[in-house]
Amino acid sequence: MKKALSLCMALFLSLALFTGCNNGASTPSPSAGTPSESTPVDSSSVSSTDFPNSPVKIIVARKAGGSADMVARMYAPYLQKALGVNVVVENVDGGSGKIGLSQAFRAAPDGYTLVLGNFPSYVLTQHIEGGVDYVMSDFEPIVGVSGNEGNVLIVPGDSPFNSVEELLAYDQENPGKLNMAVTSGLSNSSLAQAMFISQTKLQSATIPYDDGNSCVTAVMGKHVDMAVCSGVAAYQPASDGTIKVLCTFGPEEDDKLPDVPTFASMYGEEYAYDVVMGILAPPETPEDVLAILREAGLDAAQDPEFAAAAGDSFTVVPRNDEELAEVISGCYDLADSAKDLLASN
Repeated sequence: MKKALSLCMALFLSLALFTGCNNGASTPSPSAGTPSESTPVDSSSVSSTDFPNSPVKIIVARKAGGSADMVARMYAPYLQKALGVNVVVENVDGGSGKIGLSQAFRAAPDGYTLVLGNFPSYVLTQHIEGGVDYVMSDFEPIVGVSGNEGNVLIVPGDSPFNSVEELLAYDQENPGKLNMAVTSGLSNSSLAQAMFISQTKLQSATIPYDDGNSCVTAVMGKHVDMAVCSGVAAYQPASDGTIKVLCTFGPEEDDKLPDVPTFASMYGEEYAYDVVMGILAPPETPEDVLAILREAGLDAAQDPEFAAAAGDSFTVVPRNDEELAEVISGCYDLADSAKDLLASN
């Protein structure tokens, strides 16, 4: 069935190309979110009629062992089953995700190189910090994989602080004595930290770490008094009692963190955001290839075995390509509203 569909699409594309030559014009492919002046790789010579016939790679723009890496590696076997070819995960760390995203953006648009998008983090980096050769909204959205999770504020398991209120009371009486670990760069964690400080006037020092897991380790080892990290990094140690979660920055209470309040419930709905991860393809990937990737990607994300495998590690939230595009577009609005907040932090 897939082969027949691919052949039909190939005939359709051939007719479209012939008509385009006669008219002397071609139609650019649309992209969601903010327009780009970038020049993606030309896909006019890419043959896609037999896609896929070799392994597909998912780039994770962070080092192995982090939250994004966990999501990608748990998802890959189910995408592999749906596509019928091997799916491998490759970590390309550096520059708060910039190196891996640049590599994926410049990759041949043939469907064999994908990238895991982490939102709103990657939009914050591109739209606010800049200095990159990619635009997140120019990637082709394939499927949303995880969501309904926020960053969290954590302290050691035996910390004297059992609530945000207790922590702030100590900070007011002992200004400058506390320190906080946060993922480096313009990350989801740095957005949560900026929101927290803007409303609480916390006077702690900031200590940057490479990823959320490193922040959790620093808290467990009592190298820092607290940290803002991903919920994914915090779930297991919170369950073990080696850390305590004082609040979450998600829009709703997290089922994996019972009785933990949201920061928004204390300071307003505008101080909340959803962390979403999804699969993207390079710009100008052919439509027939995108159709195959999107169908297989959604099948994999909706596979009950995938949700069972994820368990309490993260929340599986399948989104089709249009829904993922809406998430990315909304992240640009969030970045615009948070720009001054992040600059003053």
